[in-house]
Amino acid sequence: MTFNVSKLANGLTVVTYRMPAVQSVAINLIVKVGGRYETIETSGISHFLEHMAFKGTSTRSAKKIAENFDAIGGHFNAYTSREHTVYHAKVLHDDCFQALEILADIMQNSLFAEEDIIKERQVILQEIAQVYDDPDDLAQEVFYNLAYHNQPLGRSILGEEHILNSFNHQSFKDYLRKHYNANNIYLSVAGQVTHENIMKSAELLFSGLHSGQDNSYVSAEYTSGYHFTTKELEQTTVILGFENTSYLNLPALYHSQLLSLVFGGGVSSKLFQQIRENLGLAYSVGTYISAYHDSGLFSIYAATSHDKVAFLISSLAEEIKKITDNIRLEDLNRAKAQIKASIYISEESSSRKSEEVGKYYAIFGRYLSVEEIMEHIMTANIEDIKNVAINIFAAKPTLSIVGNCLAESIAYEELCQDLKRHSC
Repeated sequence: MTFNVSKLANGLTVVTYRMPAVQSVAINLIVKVGGRYETIETSGISHFLEHMAFKGTSTRSAKKIAENFDAIGGHFNAYTSREHTVYHAKVLHDDCFQALEILADIMQNSLFAEEDIIKERQVILQEIAQVYDDPDDLAQEVFYNLAYHNQPLGRSILGEEHILNSFNHQSFKDYLRKHYNANNIYLSVAGQVTHENIMKSAELLFSGLHSGQDNSYVSAEYTSGYHFTTKELEQTTVILGFENTSYLNLPALYHSQLLSLVFGGGVSSKLFQQIRENLGLAYSVGTYISAYHDSGLFSIYAATSHDKVAFLISSLAEEIKKITDNIRLEDLNRAKAQIKASIYISEESSSRKSEEVGKYYAIFGRYLSVEEIMEHIMTANIEDIKNVAINIFAAKPTLSIVGNCLAESIAYEELCQDLKRHSC
């Protein structure tokens, strides 16, 4: 397996990861723009533009784009996050050039026809409605708004109806021109390919992208907060979170990932054993981390019956207070084994490798080898995990609750004081 990287004359970065034993090729076009790059007036446009990219170009209709991919048995899609917009495809290696040509077409020649904008706006409004119908998604949206209040990083990537209604053909053309320049785009290809052939294809297909400046964004400031959203449901959903490290601090990032696995990752974790097995408070309970360029979050999620929410939150707080004294060597070794298995299994997937090596260059400007990552993980000791836990849980918590429990039973300020006293 071989990793290579080159740049086109216009600044487009091309990374490849050769996997000669597989028959597939996975392609990722990673654009360094997402929700946090938007102003209030353009909130939601990154995601909207991603939708519009598949609605027709100067050479293909939306139907033709779909037919061209189906003709080669390819899988293609796109997604928008807070920091990136990603267009991806997976095909057999013989069809790599055709897939690249279609992706190059939709990225550079989209029409943004007004009638398509009107129709796709309705699709996105349904997507927003779906979030409000799903308590997990709604709790997450509110959680981010609290954690980064009145900031781009805290806003929904879907936008709001009154802002979406203001977007027209020129809005998309202007946003594309500003953000979709070669300096901000990374072409990543993994599978049965050679770097030389991908570079030849990239020169032919992407040299028309204009050069430009790196995208900029508003720095994030963790704010914390509490919000109870009333909704008629069978359960109440809780997300309790704290500020975590950014992805630029790799040792702390991987230490917090190990903490997440020990604390709430899997059926042997502390939270699962106490909250579900011992107390029977929740069917699902766990933790996860999110990382960005200048901040991050450590989140705990659970859902329980309405009359047990206060008890659930106090029980979570008790487990937080105990964790630094409750990490055993076997817990840490089990977490290391989980990450190790996940990393090495993903090494066999062209899709995972394509996204991974592309994101590494988009984020760090370099390739992170498996050996480097495993060094951070396998050398971590119990003190490392305790220290990262102390740093995380010293932050003021963010609490998002969705359901129809008694709101007055939630003592957020008491929770803050309780955790603060313990951290001191």
